[in-house]
Amino acid sequence: MPRPTLCAALLAAVLATTLAGCSGPVPVPTVATATATPTAVSPTGDGLLRIGTLFPLSGDHAASGAAQVAGSEVAAREIAARGGVLGQPVQLIHRNSVRDEAAAFASLTDRAVDAVLWDAQTAARPELAASVAPAALLSLSDLVNGGTPLAVGEDFATRLKLADPGLSDTAGAAEAYDGVIATALAAIVTGDDGAASLETGWVRVRQGPAVCTSWGECVLALQEGLQIEYQGLTGSQS
Repeated sequence: MPRPTLCAALLAAVLATTLAGCSGPVPVPTVATATATPTAVSPTGDGLLRIGTLFPLSGDHAASGAAQVAGSEVAAREIAARGGVLGQPVQLIHRNSVRDEAAAFASLTDRAVDAVLWDAQTAARPELAASVAPAALLSLSDLVNGGTPLAVGEDFATRLKLADPGLSDTAGAAEAYDGVIATALAAIVTGDDGAASLETGWVRVRQGPAVCTSWGECVLALQEGLQIEYQGLTGSQS
């Protein structure tokens, strides 16, 4: 005769199986899929931001080219006076965009520039980006508001004269100044002076909610963890 404890155990097992068969399937929890984040650009810089310029240093627009050289030099000096970029001063390498462009491109490539600023008064041709590669290309004509280079104020004109006492024109100087500042800020926000990082950084420093209008103001905002929109001499580009 079976023992009562064994019968009870068998009965419990049968009841459990029956009840399980009558119930619906156990729902499987849904696992949320994480949204993919953009892949960060791998750093390729060497810690020294080198900016090449291609301005008309001869011919009909030589005066504007000289103004753009002066504007970029003013920016570089202001950056250096406040500690530089990634602890180093910005290095500018100026080349003439008139006549032998191929030689100018080759010279900038030999100097391992990270970015190239193109003339404010002439739209960059589509093939220029490939010509200056692996450097990133910033056409200063993209910074021109209203179709013509900015007429600079007296204060900035004085700063330009300190950089080049013989300056006879200021056309393009403000755009060149802003181009250097924006490039330096791009290196800071990405922590890298490589070309790919600068291209990403140029976008980032123009779309944040915290508006800043000078190098010092923008650097302070970045140190406070703010996302900036640099509005320099040429104003908003967003």
